[in-house]
Amino acid sequence: MSKKIQNKKGNGAKKTLKIVACILVAVVILGVVGVYSILSNGVIEKNTVAAKTENYTVTTAMLNYLYNTNYQNLVTNAGSYLEALGLDTKKPLDEQKYAGDDTWHDYMLDSTRSQLTDALILCEAANAAGCKLDDEDMADIDETIDSIAKYAKQYGYTTKLYIKAVYGSSVSENDIRSCLEILSLAEKYQGELVGTYNYTAEDWAKYFEENEEDFLKVDYLTYTFEAEVEKDDKKDSETTADKAKDADETTAAEDDAKEPHAEQGYAEALAATADADAFKAYVKNYLTTVKYANMTEEDLKEDKVYIDALVEGCLKEGKTASGTSDLLKWLSDDARHPYEVYTDYNEEDGKYTVYMILPAQNDDLDYNCKYRETYLLKDYRYIPVAISSTEKDKTKAMADAKETAEKILKEFNDNATDENFAKLADPDNYGDGYYEGGLVEAADKGTMNDQVSDWVFAEDRKAGDAAVVEVEEQGYYVLYFKGDNTTSWEHDADTALKNDQYSKDYEGFEAAHKVTYYKKGVELVKSL
Repeated sequence: MSKKIQNKKGNGAKKTLKIVACILVAVVILGVVGVYSILSNGVIEKNTVAAKTENYTVTTAMLNYLYNTNYQNLVTNAGSYLEALGLDTKKPLDEQKYAGDDTWHDYMLDSTRSQLTDALILCEAANAAGCKLDDEDMADIDETIDSIAKYAKQYGYTTKLYIKAVYGSSVSENDIRSCLEILSLAEKYQGELVGTYNYTAEDWAKYFEENEEDFLKVDYLTYTFEAEVEKDDKKDSETTADKAKDADETTAAEDDAKEPHAEQGYAEALAATADADAFKAYVKNYLTTVKYANMTEEDLKEDKVYIDALVEGCLKEGKTASGTSDLLKWLSDDARHPYEVYTDYNEEDGKYTVYMILPAQNDDLDYNCKYRETYLLKDYRYIPVAISSTEKDKTKAMADAKETAEKILKEFNDNATDENFAKLADPDNYGDGYYEGGLVEAADKGTMNDQVSDWVFAEDRKAGDAAVVEVEEQGYYVLYFKGDNTTSWEHDADTALKNDQYSKDYEGFEAAHKVTYYKKGVELVKSL
């Protein structure tokens, strides 16, 4: 549970209980977490208090469950980035350094305590406000427990032994249920509280005026010319006598080095272009006739050098127009006019970089180049039909996935309603359970797969559209367009205002409700 409300661009309301159920599958199938001994009865952990508030007591067994669930979350979500994070799932966490003197076990335990603290404080605030779990909430928890029993049976375990194997010998079904009740109540109250925050267009406009630097963006073109350094093959073979003999020539060599590089001339010529088209045309000509002049089309293809893509890569859109660097100060200056240029020379690496600022994307503000994002965010539903990353025959796997996706689309088209797609996107049918009904609200550009984004943000997209969209070598998405949401900058302002209000409310809850941790109970949490 976070002290901040997450910006919901592309992040629909996630169901915590559904996420837990999905993780259990990953653990068993992928084997990312070592199986625990199931012989110990965990009596000590069940009867030792780890944390306590006025109305809630958390045992070490319950803390073990949360700790293990968070670790499984990390491993499942990080995937191929685990090595970059410095985490080896085959080694004990308390034997791997995280940062400073802290181990990965310390990090996971601290993260779990932070999550639990937020949840307990919100639960106490919920009690004070009269917010309680209802029959529907309890049914969700029952559903999660039932899913554990289903997976246990699938892999040849009793539910009791499955829980012990995955979460540790001290963890029982009752411990899981108690933790889910805490998390569910905290999430419910946070949602109800935030639901009382209502801001208007006037509020958003005022917030924008007071915080323009957080909203204003600029677009620009940029290209870097890097001097080619010629290697002197004789340098390494020079003798001491040779060096002494050449000493008199040092001054002359230094003077030659001070002569302008050819790249300086290219940079000056690029800086003299009149507009974006001329900028791109010059870069393309430079790449074709200078940088890659000696390469044939076959050479370029073999080295995966795509000149048109490099030219398009010069465009940088939606960059924040504030900062402390010389470039950002220049970009954010109110005096900027379209197609002005800024040239930077780095003496250390000899690179010349040219920047050309572009006109504002829209004219709803009195700036020549700075603007705020006024496009509409989108609401859509999805059903993923993914292929396995370990699949050897990708062609057949993609064909099978396409057939399944088209079958789902046909099933939707037989009753083309929003309610029917939501039903099909339920995890009991075809959905992945990550978003309820597969609904993603206030989705923003760049927060989803490129192919999905292109379809969702297509200019002719209208409410009720549905289609199968291919994601190369990954599978297909069945998509349903629900409709437009608010404008991007207004959504950002609304989220910021809600974050500010929630932070103030949370500070009040934190002051009113103390969470006490007990050293013995916390230290009993075993490292994975």
